[in-house]
Amino acid sequence: MAASPRIDLRPGVTQPVVLMLSRRQIEACDVASVVAELKPFLATREDAWLYRGQMSLTVDGYNHDPRELVDIPEVRKFLKVFEREWPYWAFFFNQVDDSIKILGSCVCGTSFPGAGAVEIDAAKLRDFLLRGFAGMNALFDKHGFPEHELEVMSRGVIEVVEQAGMA
Repeated sequence: MAASPRIDLRPGVTQPVVLMLSRRQIEACDVASVVAELKPFLATREDAWLYRGQMSLTVDGYNHDPRELVDIPEVRKFLKVFEREWPYWAFFFNQVDDSIKILGSCVCGTSFPGAGAVEIDAAKLRDFLLRGFAGMNALFDKHGFPEHELEVMSRGVIEVVEQAGMA
């Protein structure tokens, strides 16, 4: 009996995009400027498909801060607002780095004891994933992307969350 082929739930990054949030944007909670910068990725079917799963979330300006990003209240506040204002993260964020883990930890955490440790609220995690899947579904519906790709991407997001120990 032949072994079933392994499905690669995390396609490699081919057209990397770095979503760099500045300390200034975070401290001002300037989510509007970040969302405006992301509009071109939603502009056409081709652009959206080309950059699916290619975006890495980075935060600049805290390099000399000894705290982990999830331990910084301003970062958590910003990412909570960002996630609600831009529900397309599950479609665009790559599944090979810590982008989804950082966003999810900041949005779903209830306690941040330090050193990057986070206690995750199961209800907040469920809602976070539902919003992410709703954003992904909206793009698939709008552009008529192949349904089987939606399933692959969705399973990949779940796998990232599970491997991060968030679920």
